Amino acid sequence: MYILKLCQGELSTNVGLFHTIEEGREFISQLHGYHYEVIEGFEYEYFDPAYIPDYVELKYNGHIVPFTTFMFTGDGKVDIYWDEIVNLSIPGNGMIEGATRVDAYSIPNDELKDYIEKREYNYICVKEYLESKGHDVERAYFGSEDGEAILYTDPDEWHLLTHMDPEFVESEDILKDLDI
Repeated sequence: MYILKLCQGELSTNVGLFHTIEEGREFISQLHGYHYEVIEGFEYEYFDPAYIPDYVELKYNGHIVPFTTFMFTGDGKVDIYWDEIVNLSIPGNGMIEGATRVDAYSIPNDELKDYIEKREYNYICVKEYLESKGHDVERAYFGSEDGEAILYTDPDEWHLLTHMDPEFVESEDILKDLDI
């Protein structure tokens, strides 16, 4: 199931829940100014709130959902996001489908445990190696756009070594790959 979420700047509004994204698109495409594009393999959906009347009703599956131009700030397009959600009230068969955010990256749920273990293992290897060479080591930039990173001192100045991104995790020999 998917939640239709409308985002404009810091403003975010959950609209409704749909069994499929296609059902949701059928609903939201009733809005004037709705756009769906695929650019370099990435899907983008949005609408221009300037095309929304003062008041309009979108009808879908016996529901009436009111919209108004006053729902939005008027500062540019409104992005459309589809958040997948699992109905945990229905019996399952193991790992839920989907992905989990780790820093700035989405990792498939069925790979998440191995990803985290490998990421932390690689961090410990780098940290222990750098500390054995007399460097102070810190993790930094948690929650940043590029994700968490490893910093070290040389001798009193801090340097960025690497972000702990999927490439960092996939490394079979992190010390060799980082050339340290």
